[in-house]
Amino acid sequence: MQETAEIRLFIVDDHELIRFAMESWIKQDSEANTEQKSVSMRVVGTASNGRDAITFISEALTSEIPPNFLLIDYQLPDMLGSEVIQTLRGKGVETSQLRALVMTGMENAPVKSILSSGANGYLSKQEPSTTFLSAIRRIFAMPDELWLNPSEAKRMLNVDRTLATAGITKTEKIVLSLLYLTNEEISESLSISKGTVKNHLNNIYAKLGINSRQEAEVFAVKVGLLPKMHS
Repeated sequence: MQETAEIRLFIVDDHELIRFAMESWIKQDSEANTEQKSVSMRVVGTASNGRDAITFISEALTSEIPPNFLLIDYQLPDMLGSEVIQTLRGKGVETSQLRALVMTGMENAPVKSILSSGANGYLSKQEPSTTFLSAIRRIFAMPDELWLNPSEAKRMLNVDRTLATAGITKTEKIVLSLLYLTNEEISESLSISKGTVKNHLNNIYAKLGINSRQEAEVFAVKVGLLPKMHS
């Protein structure tokens, strides 16, 4: 008889109530769906901060029953959840060994930064337990695909449509997302001249029918390219 796969979760959140809730959801789901689910799920460890998580996971991966799924809060007391993932990936922990799903209560989470850290997806803490469980199972089954918070996926689609309608190019979109930086910092980040940055900004102003950098920043915040803290 072929052994069924098992999702072994390690949960990282500085709030004990969140960790308890997650463990309860997973336990209830496993008990209620023992026969229907081909992949079982259980929690094998928890941590309240990033450093403990890195230490535990690094050691546990060499054990006989290592965790293979990391469910981690984005904002931890000592570091960002994305930094934990990036550190583990830097140690050679690949997605095949450890899937990673970031959860956050932020209204405008830095999705690109989260995904570039090596995470398999991002999910809002406002989502119901069923969405969390579905995301975990989907990521475990399809590690090469990215999971986006349903509302985030819809927002990003709307952003792309809005920008396309205005004629904003991919490069101009990137410039809009970097408006919290100075022109010099943008030029260094994109390896282009300050004159080219200025040309991009002028093109953006013309396409959006605005006259200033401040108005461009307001637009970028409105469509979600910039978090509100940068407005």
